[in-house]
Amino acid sequence: MHRRFLRRETGHALDVGPGPDYRHRARRRRHGKRGSLIHRDDRGDFVYDPQADIVKVAVVERHHGTGCVGLGLLRGYGLKRGAVAVSVAHDSHNIIVAGTNNRDMAAAVEALEGQKGGMAIVLDGTVLASIPLPIAGLMSDQPAAAVDAAMDELYAKAHHILGVSADVDVIMTLCFMSLPVIPKLKLLDTGLFDVEAFDFVPIEP
Repeated sequence: MHRRFLRRETGHALDVGPGPDYRHRARRRRHGKRGSLIHRDDRGDFVYDPQADIVKVAVVERHHGTGCVGLGLLRGYGLKRGAVAVSVAHDSHNIIVAGTNNRDMAAAVEALEGQKGGMAIVLDGTVLASIPLPIAGLMSDQPAAAVDAAMDELYAKAHHILGVSADVDVIMTLCFMSLPVIPKLKLLDTGLFDVEAFDFVPIEP
């Protein structure tokens, strides 16, 4: 998951929260033993801190084989372990994946590749639940009742095993984190995009 992308302990994060402003600048803070809000290793890769509620997020281009991968930070999703990936990501419908570690993020993306799109949640390299969407990576070829039951299972495991916050929609939240026509900060396969400024911005201020 393109590991080296942080040079500092401050950065812009996509914010999951109420209200129209979904841009949050995650600043370095001290909370006793908690340390800084954003952690990174000596290679510049994000290190998950369970106290901070910030995870790594990536958008992977899936239509033309460009190899483009946009990286960012997502705050307020509640994910405590593993990764969630989906190929329904408005409007370009690339793959968007959020996770606490690179291994599970990569495994989730590979699961989508193997099933020709859809949704997948992964823990310790193992797919816990998945929903193939083989029609353009957007639609199922299965009966609605079967898809509905599979969605219930995926959501339940994402909330209860991976720790996604109970008041957060597991899939729809990610779908709109890459939509660059609504304010404010969104993640594309080419990087972070500030909709109001209509320009790309770096992760670090």
